[in-house]
Amino acid sequence: MVLTWMVFLLAAPTADAEESRRVDLRTLVRLAVENNLEIQAQTYETRAEDAVLRAAYGVYDPRAEAAWIEGRRREQLNLQFFDALSDSNYRRYDLSLTQKIPTGADLIAQWRGGRDQINSFPRPDINPAYAGELRFSLVQPLLRDFGRTVTEREILFAAKDREASVQDLRERAFEVIAEVRHAWFDALRLREDLEHRRASVALAKRILQENQARVDAGVLPPIENLEAEVGLRQRERDLLDAQRAYLDSLDQLALLINSPWPVEPIEMALGQPGVQYDEVSGYAAAVEKRPDLLRQLRRIERLDVESRVARNQTLPSVDVQASYARLSLEDEFTQSLDGLTSDDLENWEIGVRLSYPLGNRAARNTFQRVELLRKSEHARLAQLKDQARRDIRAALRLIDVSAKKIEASRSGRLLAEEKLRTLLKRKEVGLATTRDVLEGEDDLAAARFDETAALADYNKAITDYLRVSGLLLDAERIRFVAPVSARSDRPLLGVDTP
Repeated sequence: MVLTWMVFLLAAPTADAEESRRVDLRTLVRLAVENNLEIQAQTYETRAEDAVLRAAYGVYDPRAEAAWIEGRRREQLNLQFFDALSDSNYRRYDLSLTQKIPTGADLIAQWRGGRDQINSFPRPDINPAYAGELRFSLVQPLLRDFGRTVTEREILFAAKDREASVQDLRERAFEVIAEVRHAWFDALRLREDLEHRRASVALAKRILQENQARVDAGVLPPIENLEAEVGLRQRERDLLDAQRAYLDSLDQLALLINSPWPVEPIEMALGQPGVQYDEVSGYAAAVEKRPDLLRQLRRIERLDVESRVARNQTLPSVDVQASYARLSLEDEFTQSLDGLTSDDLENWEIGVRLSYPLGNRAARNTFQRVELLRKSEHARLAQLKDQARRDIRAALRLIDVSAKKIEASRSGRLLAEEKLRTLLKRKEVGLATTRDVLEGEDDLAAARFDETAALADYNKAITDYLRVSGLLLDAERIRFVAPVSARSDRPLLGVDTP
């Protein structure tokens, strides 16, 4: 009796609050894209890579430097006719601004000033003396470190890393959405199985009532009543197991969308979706859309940049250095600034500096290492493409097998239903026992379970095909709805409205 009441409570209809939690598959996918914690975590990692990219542009940030030095110098001099002690106060100030340009050159604007006061004999004519210098300099590499690629290598590396992180986000979305769809079809399968178990309990109860009446009338032996009661208890236990499995599947759906309460699929039956699939189009889509292949391409492109940089580093260092300066020396600070506008103390210089490590083993072996890594990544890309083709073939075979299983299981279910109807009629006229009917009902329950399992497996096989061909996000209309560079907590991925 206690077991019967537990079954009744578990099988009771849900309240209105439960009804509000029923969702369709598209809503469930949208909630997963918006709320799944794994997707959220990967979104933050992708935006972190974008922060690295923005930081790499700091190579073009002007660099300002300033210095102020105040001091006193006293030293013993070895002179015959003058005091042997030199005493002076000095002050130095320096302000410079350096700008990197895409060719690799450094442009430098610098102002230097100073104040010198001699306290010992002999004293100069200008004391204290204010000196000033305004200098513009250029250091331009001609071979090593020349060019935009070398100058912006950290930017290019960060850009490829960000693109790879975008594919990481897409791959995480592929995995989560595939898991959502699998869990959805499992929930539908378990709910249909739960309904079949409830029908099985109801049939067992009816058989028990009929047997009880016939035993009381002396038509059936008491053993028939006992068999019916045992059959009912067994089906009630099966119903409890089915109820537990179904509730566990609802919890799994809630976990995938980060919901604090269970969600339940809307009332619908498992079916066979009409999806077009074949190996040629599937492989073409995989090469274009699969995250693992696209991420591998970004790695190769990063190594291409690294190879160009490494090749450049094997060249000699030949730098053109040029500068233009004006100087002044006055007895007042303001006059020293005005003197910088005069051409009297005009200076310029230009030259070339050459350096090259003999042997240059570090640069040559670094370049060789990068080239070997490029070949390795190209081989890995070919392997991934072969794996993609195998995945698509396996998914297509699974679809075909699942479709044939549906046909076979449907025939088995129809046969089991007809067999049970025949047994029930035969039992009414005493040509079949209670055990015969219960065994027939067991066969029907197993046949129904096989059919729903085959339908669920077929839908899951379709999901696997969409995943391995790279079409899953397109099938669910999932797009990037915000720029990666947005400095906000907005989701990067979203579902387009139909």
